Amino acid sequence: MAEVQTKALFTCTEAGYDAALSIMELYRRNGMQAFFYGIAEEADLVSLGEINKMTHVLHFVDEESIRLVSIADEMGGFTVDISINDLILPK
Repeated sequence: MAEVQTKALFTCTEAGYDAALSIMELYRRNGMQAFFYGIAEEADLVSLGEINKMTHVLHFVDEESIRLVSIADEMGGFTVDISINDLILPK
C-alpha cells in the first residue's frame, strides 16, 4: 500500500490567526504541503478537509490551542485537542 503524503489545511479563529500563519509557513519552508483556508467554524472542519482532499486539518483556536482533525491517514480519522507545544515542528 502506498504511503499517504500529508496535506494539511490550516484554519483558525480570529484569536488563532497569527499562530496559524506562522506555523503553516514553517511547515511550507520545510517542504510540507500546507494550505491556508482562514477563519472557519469548528463544525465545518471535517467537511473542509474532505472537500479539499487533505489528510489533516489544524484549527488554531488561539495562540496556544489547536484542534487537530485527521481526515485520511494511517490512524483512520480522529479529532484531538493539542497545544502548539505538542506539534512536531521542523528544525
